[in-house]
Amino acid sequence: MWKQLLVTKGKKGSGNGLLLKGLLKSSLSTSLVCKNVKSSSFYSVNEVRRTFKTSLTVKQQSEYTSLINNNENKENAKSELESQTNKQNKQENKQEQQEKKKRSLLFKLLKYLLLLPIELIILDILLLYGVVKGIIYLFETLKLDDPESKYYNKDLLDKIEKPFRLIQGFDRYQKTTNVILRIAFDYFLLLWTGWQNPNYWFKDVPDKNSEEFKQQKVETHERNAQRLLDLMLEQRGVYIKVGQFISTLAGFIPDAYVKALSVLKDKAPNIPIEDVRKVIYQDFGKPIEEIFDEFDPVPIGSASIAQVHKAKTKDGKVVAVKVQYPWVRGFFDGDMLCNDHMSTLSIRLYYMQEDAENIDALIELNNGFNKELETGLFNELNFKNEADNAKSAAYHLRERKDVYIPKIVDELTSTRVLTMEYIDGACNANEVDKIKQMGFDPTDISERILSACAEQLFIHSKFHCDPHSSNVFIRKHPNNPSQPQIVLLDHGLYKELTNDFRLRYANFWKSVVLGDEEGIKEYCKSIGVEDYKLYSQMLLLQNFDEVAEDGFINEKTQFTEEDWEKYNQVMQERKDDFLKVYQKMPKEMILIGRADNILRSLNRDLGAKVNRFKIMARAANKGASLKTLNQKQTISSRISLWFNEMRFEMRLFMISFNAYLMKLYVSYFGTSQLFKQQKKEVELIEEGVDLLETPKHASTKFN
Repeated sequence: MWKQLLVTKGKKGSGNGLLLKGLLKSSLSTSLVCKNVKSSSFYSVNEVRRTFKTSLTVKQQSEYTSLINNNENKENAKSELESQTNKQNKQENKQEQQEKKKRSLLFKLLKYLLLLPIELIILDILLLYGVVKGIIYLFETLKLDDPESKYYNKDLLDKIEKPFRLIQGFDRYQKTTNVILRIAFDYFLLLWTGWQNPNYWFKDVPDKNSEEFKQQKVETHERNAQRLLDLMLEQRGVYIKVGQFISTLAGFIPDAYVKALSVLKDKAPNIPIEDVRKVIYQDFGKPIEEIFDEFDPVPIGSASIAQVHKAKTKDGKVVAVKVQYPWVRGFFDGDMLCNDHMSTLSIRLYYMQEDAENIDALIELNNGFNKELETGLFNELNFKNEADNAKSAAYHLRERKDVYIPKIVDELTSTRVLTMEYIDGACNANEVDKIKQMGFDPTDISERILSACAEQLFIHSKFHCDPHSSNVFIRKHPNNPSQPQIVLLDHGLYKELTNDFRLRYANFWKSVVLGDEEGIKEYCKSIGVEDYKLYSQMLLLQNFDEVAEDGFINEKTQFTEEDWEKYNQVMQERKDDFLKVYQKMPKEMILIGRADNILRSLNRDLGAKVNRFKIMARAANKGASLKTLNQKQTISSRISLWFNEMRFEMRLFMISFNAYLMKLYVSYFGTSQLFKQQKKEVELIEEGVDLLETPKHASTKFN
């Protein structure tokens, strides 16, 4: 080290350095300074210094000592500086680590503070749910709403009933949400092929046209249809009504849902007699024993919002007493809100890949239907409205001896209790074997039911919107047992049309039969529909071009397998046009379409041998002519009316004849290969389904 310092000083031009370098050259040899020859070992630095120092003069020694001390001081200063620097770096590192630790603690604290509200919200929800279930349990255990309970207090009940129903509504909402989300997630795992789906992270995305995938889709439909059925049976009330309607949408929804939910027509749950007594007491202020002489505690029928008991009044009349479920009205608003939310969510999730571009249009249609359904169901909850509808129907159909409406007992009817004439010896309209045992033809029965409903629609402007098999009884006519009589029940869900709408709609049907394109265009233009041919097909389930021809069979009528395939392809390609037409349809068509689907389902149950188009068209023609018939007629006007009637009947005959020949043709030569592949999706004509019923089924592909 010291030698290096000397050399360094020499390089900088120091006199001392030059002096010492000269001394080294003159007084000492390198071997003498660096090596001990005798011991063949190197001297230590201090020994070299002493040897070198003894060879110098006093002055040189003084200079040498001063230089060495200066260099050592510099060395010490440098070491001290390095030590201080290292110490400072350590302190800085320590401070930085402490700051990092503080920041880490602060981050964790902020993280906990951010998560705390979420955790508190979750905890609050759990606590709230527990409180909700506890209140419900306490309310039901103490029977606070039962007049026969010792805890019953009407004033207290009036104060707490609304908040209590709100609490129950929250419980029902979360149950429904849970089931719908499970169904949605099930479809997500199957249908969504994006990277977000973990189901396809470790396996290939399936071919959606493969048989394996189609089978998986069918199984998914069946699994989720059962989940939906279980939910509706548990929730009851409006859910049953919605489920009954869904079960009539054959051809529009997967067959698994139609099959599973069909049981709701006859399998609606009932309430115990204690609840029945409670409702009657609350509405009339008297127990059952003071109102009825006899009252069967076992219900003879259960519906979506009420059940029916057989009873005998104090004056000896045998009656049917319809009692509304006590919780239906309190749950109505919440149930309808839940129906809106869940149906919208279901559409978004199910069609997110299948038909994503049309989701908004589908939701708009769904909202329109829900709004119309909500209005109808709200009116249905008031049994006094049902009583008025029954009286109105009885008056309108008074000339028809084959149709009967049970008489209403007004003094025993309230908003939740409806007492009517008891009908004995009758069966449901779809019980074909019992109908045959009575000696009647199911085809004749179907024609009578369809004509009665068509007359309500096209002539009286007020029609039954829920004519399913459990609401239509068949019995022998009391005054003529050889003839059948149709008994219409459950008049809660009715739709009243304006006379202007009824007349325009009837004229539309008449124009289609007569092939009056201008008349059809005029009607469609009035409602904002441009594609009048498609609108005609959708409403009448009939190809307008075939109807508008001269009515005779031609080569085009003989459908080949290629024709069927082309027809089905066109229906698929025009789904966007279908949605546009549906969006333009008047709101009245929602419940008209609902009733039409229910009647179509009933016609199918009875063998589907009735030409619904012909029956509806005749009623429409009569409805369109009402204004002329009511006017004072001259001989010329009568002749003109007769001529127009004969022309209409001739056109209708040719249309029906065409349909018969097509049905006959298919029965001999079979349907197309495509229809055979879609056997589960369409109603095959070989199975007795009228040709006029097939277009809607042919236009859908779910399974």
